[in-house]
Amino acid sequence: MKASFSPVAALAVILFSDAGPGHAATPRTSGVYLTADDYKNGRLSFEGDCGSKTHKLEIHDVLDKPYIDVTQGGEKRRYAKSDLFGFRACNGKDYRFVSKLEYQILDAKELYIYEQRTYERVGKFVVTVPRYYFSVGPSGQVLPLTLENLKLAYPDNHRFHDSLDKMFGRGQDIAQYDELHQMFKVNGLLMDSRE
Repeated sequence: MKASFSPVAALAVILFSDAGPGHAATPRTSGVYLTADDYKNGRLSFEGDCGSKTHKLEIHDVLDKPYIDVTQGGEKRRYAKSDLFGFRACNGKDYRFVSKLEYQILDAKELYIYEQRTYERVGKFVVTVPRYYFSVGPSGQVLPLTLENLKLAYPDNHRFHDSLDKMFGRGQDIAQYDELHQMFKVNGLLMDSRE
């Protein structure tokens, strides 16, 4: 019998496992952000040690279920993803729920920048491809990170439009991260457009 590769199952293992050097010595916690305000203030509900047998988050992303299961102190509860802002996984990364899907939060300035990894077949191989999205603030609509969508989000900020065109208008990658300022460049351009 030939073993089959499930890219979705592989992603679940990557997202929610704590594999890697040094992780065994450093306990990690996971939990749920009930609201956008909870996320902004770093308030996790149902927080627990990822190594504990009495704490578990089941996101059900593999089957695209519209709910998560939270086990806390041996008691299991079910919550609709649509009623929650997001969660922190055992790998220390934060995610926002949009419908039944989760988006990793990469930048949380005025523009929230998200990543979602998809699988594509390239010849004989299946590779992960990052797709980038944004929202204005933590509660805004999540849209693909494109020049057009950024301009539509700020229709009257012509300095921002001009800066976007200058930096990304020739097909450059719009999802560039500025290591020096610790933010995505589009957030820096937005801030600069208001000075």
